[in-house]
Amino acid sequence: MEKANKSTEPQKKKNGKRNLIILILMFLLLMCLFIVQCQLNKIKQQAIEEQKLSELALRQQQILDSLRLLEQAKADSLKALEEARIADSLRRADSLRTADSLANLKPGVNEDSLRHVRDSIRAVRKARRDSIAHIADSLAAIDKARQDSLNKARIADSLRNSDKVPPTAEITPPPGRYYEPIKLKVKCDEIKCKTFVSIGDTLSPQDASKPIDYNKTGSVFFYAADSVGNRTAWEETKYDMASDNVCGKNAYPVPVGAKTVCVDAYEYPNQPDATPKDMVSQEEAANICKKEGKHLCTIDEWQAACRGKDGFKYSYGNSYKQNKCNTNTKSAKRSGRKTQCRSWWGMYDMNGNLWEWTSSTSKQHPDKYLVAGGAWNTNNESRCSESKFSFYPQNQYPSVGFRCCK
Repeated sequence: MEKANKSTEPQKKKNGKRNLIILILMFLLLMCLFIVQCQLNKIKQQAIEEQKLSELALRQQQILDSLRLLEQAKADSLKALEEARIADSLRRADSLRTADSLANLKPGVNEDSLRHVRDSIRAVRKARRDSIAHIADSLAAIDKARQDSLNKARIADSLRNSDKVPPTAEITPPPGRYYEPIKLKVKCDEIKCKTFVSIGDTLSPQDASKPIDYNKTGSVFFYAADSVGNRTAWEETKYDMASDNVCGKNAYPVPVGAKTVCVDAYEYPNQPDATPKDMVSQEEAANICKKEGKHLCTIDEWQAACRGKDGFKYSYGNSYKQNKCNTNTKSAKRSGRKTQCRSWWGMYDMNGNLWEWTSSTSKQHPDKYLVAGGAWNTNNESRCSESKFSFYPQNQYPSVGFRCCK
């Protein structure tokens, strides 16, 4: 037994050393990978900086070329001025010689000739003054143009050095489920701005200033860069391209618990770019939906359509964005005008625009019906969970509309 124990002890030590060596090798491998990644990031950053320096050098070269042209124009004008002075001196000398010659003529002829010579000399002097004034104006214009070019260059450099804020990028259409091919486009909040998208990952960016046909379930990444080199980080948006819409025109399926409900895409009359109907009582709204073979949405159906598959606070996400939906204006807008105000399932204007009647009564006040979603002036209180119960079913309100479910 003692011999067996002695024979296993060297084996355990050997195994322990081997495991230690393996751990050391793995640690060294991880360190090498980390160093390589750092070097790659450094090389990438250097490439970006070199590109910016190349663009700056190109702009400076263009400014220098413009200044050379201006200097050449100034030199040509000075040369023309000097030639004009020489020509004027020669004409003046010829006129004086002519005057001396005429002094020996007869008195009558002499006076007329001298008068004619004096008139000629005055005309030559006037032409010389006009020519000098014109050349001086040209030189002043050249100097002003050169100064303007220098000022523009200084302003451009100042803006380039002071502007460190990246632009804001937004992709259209917004993320969600779609039943037909869509066209992707990235918008930017600055005038001179370049936008890019990459399908599936960030390895293949392409220009997004013009619409790009898209019909694939998955992720799309996008970013924007302004005229001085500031750019946004890659942003991800997801699309689900479905093949069949069982709900028909302008309505889309929404899972509500164990069932599926078809919810209208727009506030009644459920047409894009139509004026949504307000000043309608809850009873009238329920009857309109019933006549169309539908029913007024319950609060659970309405909120499921608004929250989307991820249960967002707003139809577009968990944080309030003033520009996404009509929540900070003075009146309702036409249906679907706010293209970013779309839930994952395909419903527009569920936050803001008009409060919407539901068929659910308040638990605290059974004689009053709930309205949901907020109106055009409710700001960040236009949440998917937002509801009110102080609405009698027979009353009409200018800020309350509805949509139907089936």
